[in-house]
Amino acid sequence: MPARPVRVAITLGDPCGVGPEVALAAVRADASGRPARRLVLVGDPGAAEDAARRVNSRLRLLPVEAQDAASALGGTLPAGAVPVVVPSRVPALAASRRRPGKPNVAAARSAHDALRTAVDLAREGVVDAICTAPVSKEWFSRAGVADTGHTEILAELTRSRGVRLMMALDGLRVVLATTHLALRDVPGALRTAGIVDTIRTTADHLARWWAIARPRVAVAALNPHAGDGGVYGDEEIRLIAPAVARARRLGIDAIGPVPADALFSAMGPRCDAVVAMYHDQGLIPVKQADVHRAVNVTLGLPFVRTSPDHGTAFDIAGRRPADPRSMRSALALAIELAGRQRRAPRPTRARRDGGGTRR
Repeated sequence: MPARPVRVAITLGDPCGVGPEVALAAVRADASGRPARRLVLVGDPGAAEDAARRVNSRLRLLPVEAQDAASALGGTLPAGAVPVVVPSRVPALAASRRRPGKPNVAAARSAHDALRTAVDLAREGVVDAICTAPVSKEWFSRAGVADTGHTEILAELTRSRGVRLMMALDGLRVVLATTHLALRDVPGALRTAGIVDTIRTTADHLARWWAIARPRVAVAALNPHAGDGGVYGDEEIRLIAPAVARARRLGIDAIGPVPADALFSAMGPRCDAVVAMYHDQGLIPVKQADVHRAVNVTLGLPFVRTSPDHGTAFDIAGRRPADPRSMRSALALAIELAGRQRRAPRPTRARRDGGGTRR
């Protein structure tokens, strides 16, 4: 067991979406798990209180400044109390700016500030992981704070290269070689080196975070029938097969390219993770299997980050209870992976070049 409890920061997401509600529900459900972990919410305190009333939470929310978060997490908390770290870069939201189902620029800026604050806490070692409630890419763009989603923002904030999006559901883990792109732009965005890096990052995290001694990574084809020898496209011949071959030379147990319809079928090859070429190719099979328990995991950051696999759901926010199962799964996985990462040694350069930890 770790010397101290695992610490996780949970962002509230967009205050006008279901994020605050599912975050509070996840924290409330996890309350019995202490003292194995300490949890802290990050976001607008008014939005947190509003959500607590909506989910009938009996948690006692204790607003704290970011510089006091370490003391709050390290000290003795009253029964049922959860610290709420208040972001300081933007003003607290007026009640009119945190109404469920009414997204606005101020709320988007508040959500972005909460994310930045959570990253600060992780980089300073105050928390071991962050679990992020949903935000809106559209409203981030309208607010002028970002034109991308969590994965790209986290990579920029931490100056991390090789960040990858994984969707995890029990033994099904899918990592994307490209993320939020128009489908027509995917072939031009693929590079052999990038696919190799995705395979290597996947194998490395499977070894360190999931303790899989020799991970097997299956790589999806881009085109139907893996291109049928170039009849339906030559990306498999030019890009993907060479990437798989290079990964194998690095000592990684990689196979492919495998046609995606076969790869995700009951007759598909046994593997510990799949590298998919584009967003929907990888995410549809996971969400079809169980949309309520799938978790988004970001690989390649200096800390663990997870999130639920759904969006802000402005259309139902405040109108009917949001399903918190995916957020609960995201929080549980953040706790699990953070605890394992703290116990595992960081890979040396030689081991990383070998494609993951071998045990």
